[in-house]
Amino acid sequence: MSVHLAPRRISPFVVLAAVAEGGRQLRGCLKPAAGLAAIFVLIGLLIFALLLWLDLAQMILPFAGGFLLLGPVVLSGFIALRRTRAAGLRPGTRQVMVAFRQAPRGLWVVAGVCALLFLIWISDAATVYSFMIGVGAARETGQVLRFHALTGVMGAVLAFIVFCISAFSVPLLFDRRANLVEAVTASVKAVFTNFGSMLLWSLVLTVAVIATILFPPLLLLSLPCLAFASDLIYLEIFPPDEGLPDTPSLVQDCHGR
Repeated sequence: MSVHLAPRRISPFVVLAAVAEGGRQLRGCLKPAAGLAAIFVLIGLLIFALLLWLDLAQMILPFAGGFLLLGPVVLSGFIALRRTRAAGLRPGTRQVMVAFRQAPRGLWVVAGVCALLFLIWISDAATVYSFMIGVGAARETGQVLRFHALTGVMGAVLAFIVFCISAFSVPLLFDRRANLVEAVTASVKAVFTNFGSMLLWSLVLTVAVIATILFPPLLLLSLPCLAFASDLIYLEIFPPDEGLPDTPSLVQDCHGR
């Protein structure tokens, strides 16, 4: 692995500082960021409504949890918005469209892998649902809890795999700092180099997903905030090369407060 792809170690406090900074930066581009997030809120609400109409309410949690597998796919648009604002320019829909249109091929490969794992996850959850609960059968609390426990373990394994390969490969590919193999390798190494901090980051993501299940419109704010935080964490672990947008060090920010 080349020197510029060697991940730095960060503390858990940097993760918390990134989330706080992501919230502050969201206020500077609230309309375009919330507008992009609204697309996914609408899709989620339509899926939830369809599941309720089909009397498959117990499948809402697996579908919502599956968003952790698809989350990396939408990072490019939010990264473009945050970088535009950081450069002192006015972020808008144009930056989002350009980001997706100019995304390198490797990034779409990562997106395809995430989508494939999502389909595997939903297929497995549906199979377990048919065996443990069944369509039209009486739902006992114990059955539902066992279903969510089992599918939760299955989903956690897939989510961890996706997290390792995509957490930092997406921004590395977005910035064209690596090819597909180099980006995925660097991402996996970064996760295990900062395992404690990444556990905290994954916990934050999980809590956010659960919160949006209880109140889906919350995704309008949580999705861009966490996407901004993800970009900031990436820039701390892989400091910008010459020519890339720089960012104030969150490490210094943590110690300065």
